[in-house]
Amino acid sequence: MTYKDNQSTKNWWFYLLISIFSIYLMIYSISTIWLIFDGLANRFSSLFFLWGISVDVGFPTPIYLLLFTALGAILGGAILNIISFHKYFSVEKSFDIEYFWGFFFTPILSAIVGIVVFALVQGGLLVLNGSLDNASPSINSALGFSAIGCISGYNWDIFIRKLQELSSFMNQEK
Repeated sequence: MTYKDNQSTKNWWFYLLISIFSIYLMIYSISTIWLIFDGLANRFSSLFFLWGISVDVGFPTPIYLLLFTALGAILGGAILNIISFHKYFSVEKSFDIEYFWGFFFTPILSAIVGIVVFALVQGGLLVLNGSLDNASPSINSALGFSAIGCISGYNWDIFIRKLQELSSFMNQEK
């Protein structure tokens, strides 16, 4: 066959992959939004069965706020993915197959960044207002941790650079 036939086959697979990715992006974005609302309304009761936790007991406050931070980071990564996907696919028309892995792993990377940010905040390396006693946390604390997670997930590349700087600073020879 001709080169044109090979090109049309590639385009067909490429657009199939784009469609699958779009569905993936919508599913994890909507799931994250739903889980944030579940956390605000029901203290993540939909996740209790995964950990074998009684509805009467619930998650301890640190886990509750950690979930908000990680979910906020995933939401921030989803925002970045949607904006970048639109920019490279629709506006610049330069989206290529090499981009898929970065887009595909964004929720995992964002969740990890959210967990690290939570650890940095609670460890005192980043200072925010809020405590981790086992009393019921306020909605402001939950939203605050979601927001800091969202900012870190949206700016994961900057966060990783700062983490590298911190790591090199801590490993300097004295």
